[in-house]
Amino acid sequence: MTAIRHLRAALVCAGVLGASLASAAQTDSDDTPSGLSIVWRVLGHKLEHGATGAALNAFSPDGRYVAIHDSLRVRVLDAKTGTMVRDFRLDPSSVSPFSLAVSSSATVAVGLMGNAEVFAPGTGPVRHWCVGACGALAAVAFSPDERYLAYQGTRGLPEWRNGLGGVISVVDLARGVPVNLEAVASIAQVSFSADGRSFYAMSVTEVDDRDTFGVRVWSTDDWRLTRSLPGSQRTLRRIAPLGAVPYAGVTMNDGNIEARDLATDRVLWSVPLVPPELDGAGAAPGAANLDLVEIAPNGRFVLSYEAPKAYDATGRAKGTLVIRSAADGAVEALYDAPRLSDVTIAPDSTTFVYSTAAGQTYTAVARVPL
Repeated sequence: MTAIRHLRAALVCAGVLGASLASAAQTDSDDTPSGLSIVWRVLGHKLEHGATGAALNAFSPDGRYVAIHDSLRVRVLDAKTGTMVRDFRLDPSSVSPFSLAVSSSATVAVGLMGNAEVFAPGTGPVRHWCVGACGALAAVAFSPDERYLAYQGTRGLPEWRNGLGGVISVVDLARGVPVNLEAVASIAQVSFSADGRSFYAMSVTEVDDRDTFGVRVWSTDDWRLTRSLPGSQRTLRRIAPLGAVPYAGVTMNDGNIEARDLATDRVLWSVPLVPPELDGAGAAPGAANLDLVEIAPNGRFVLSYEAPKAYDATGRAKGTLVIRSAADGAVEALYDAPRLSDVTIAPDSTTFVYSTAAGQTYTAVARVPL
């Protein structure tokens, strides 16, 4: 029996009690990961055999609400109980959003192509445009005090060199006045600090004719750039504090999940992805893919969804939800999970929300077992 299999068995046994406590939330589906302690779950669409869906989810900055976008429907639920707070539909002629955010007062923002749309309770939608050819707004975020909405499009250096994209928009929602900040993003990511005093975003820079993934940080007092940190020459999926490292990036490299110190490009750890099938073809080297990855806001762990590179015809082949230590990438917990479309960690890092993408889809909030 392999070390991963030993760990799977031990974690499943340890999770039986937690799973039984959440059994009321699990009776609607056989796809709930064994041993995972579910706080609540809501059903999405029933998909035809072989079809897959895509959902987006987001926590509010204070962790009070969870927003879910599923097939042009947006729901806002209480993060602790799953009680519905808001439920509305987007314009059916609109393209599906690329990103989603919810504020601490249940205002929802969606990132579209070239603009972000804001839906405050009791009012009509308000559209905010970005500057230039910013493309798909793949990252959107509210500040903790709800004063600002930030969004970033996905444009790489080739477009930037041709004068396209490379601008983040931060809108003062009370005044409707935008501030435009320079940052190029082929993988968009925007975030405010917990106290709202700093704002940071992913930025691709050019150093010695080579592209590097880094981060830029601004003060929200006067939008002064306080730090511009070029980093890894590898494509980094997420950038955030990790353990004792102020800025770290996580990516996939040759069948491993890898963390690097952004300031030095030093490898912090690099460990194999969990194979989706321990006894089958999926156990071969390189069979797993890093589908989704998030760094916990407290910097203590990394949450990933590691799945087969080639899903079966039904789209229902399972991957693995994995919680890894920030210190060395060691597996702390893992769960066989149906195909997922999104995962997001709560601001206090005690729970996370995930959405499935095949069969009878659902979105669930689960406890972090650390």
